[in-house]
Amino acid sequence: MFQSLLNLKYSWQQSSKEDINNKELVDAAISILGFSIKNLPSEKKKEIIQQIYSRTIWFTYRKNFPQILNSQQTSDAGWGCMLRSGQMIWAQILRVHIRQKKQHSKDYQYKLLCAFSDDDDDEHKKMFTDNFKLCLSPYSIQKIEAISQIKFSMKPCQWYRPDQILNALSLLHQQKQLEGSEDLEITISDSLLYDRLYSEMYGLKMDCEHIVNEIKQDKNKEISKICNICQKKDPKALAIFFITRIGLDEINKEYLPFLNDLIDLPQFQGIIGGRDDKAYYILGRVNKRLIYLDPHYIQEHINRGNVVMLKDTFFCKDVKYINEEQMSPSIALGFYCQNQSELDKFFNSIEQIKKNYDNEKTFGYISRITPNSYIIGFDENDILVIKEDEI
Repeated sequence: MFQSLLNLKYSWQQSSKEDINNKELVDAAISILGFSIKNLPSEKKKEIIQQIYSRTIWFTYRKNFPQILNSQQTSDAGWGCMLRSGQMIWAQILRVHIRQKKQHSKDYQYKLLCAFSDDDDDEHKKMFTDNFKLCLSPYSIQKIEAISQIKFSMKPCQWYRPDQILNALSLLHQQKQLEGSEDLEITISDSLLYDRLYSEMYGLKMDCEHIVNEIKQDKNKEISKICNICQKKDPKALAIFFITRIGLDEINKEYLPFLNDLIDLPQFQGIIGGRDDKAYYILGRVNKRLIYLDPHYIQEHINRGNVVMLKDTFFCKDVKYINEEQMSPSIALGFYCQNQSELDKFFNSIEQIKKNYDNEKTFGYISRITPNSYIIGFDENDILVIKEDEI
């Protein structure tokens, strides 16, 4: 009864759910998870939005799972919404990456859902042993909480910022890759720098002078042959997370047209952000209204033993919208580039978009090369060491 009242409370608080009428869809700019929907009747547009939305993995608050490390908590209700939103955007990128492989396993979706499921007792025991690579739920809430406490000194069950949940997921991905994601690299930054993205894709050190010099010489040059001198690794796909603020205490409306253009890119895979300390996973937009999945709903815990039986609890049918001006300014945008060709298209598109705006109407630093500095390498803590140019 108490949980039902809580869910009623969350539903009432999230009453921004609005339906889109056919008239609004006639000439609407519609983008959702890299798909642009246009030149179709309004009913068909609405149908496609519904199809994509209802097939996107949805994570919500859960209850009655094994306790969080250093806590008595067995539910994340009230504090885990950014954590669940981070799980959603990472699950979406994993899904896209694995599905585009010609030989992906037929049960990939089951394995993907298991990867984010709550720990059962057996899985819980593997967390602090040498058996971590045998875990079937590397992105469970228990493991996210544990690595956040150990690596980032976070307190148990505290609210996450976008960068905190993404860094936790990145560390877990380094320790255990889901089958089919071994060739997927995560990059998290508050800037978009082509030389860094290229280096991440090919596993190159950022102090490679051949990369920097070639890009400086010709910004439009195909750079696939830059590092024949270096021992270049096979390229990996990139999950690019762009951490930014689009305002101080509230959103700067002048940034919104630029944000909408980024949402319209084919590489776009969502935003984690929200409003009033409530985090959402934003999938796209219809004009100035954002399409989002809402984690503020309490459901029974799921582990690998009951995933199949409770599979429907991972998907939501009721499409929700929020006016973009209601968002909180702290957000993280996610993009996926399968290969260098996609990375080139992605960066060229962003450069073209940026030309349409004055600098004060864009956010984040976007450049082909790391500016006014050069990267010496990494210190013993794997932190980039950057030396400023002398003037």
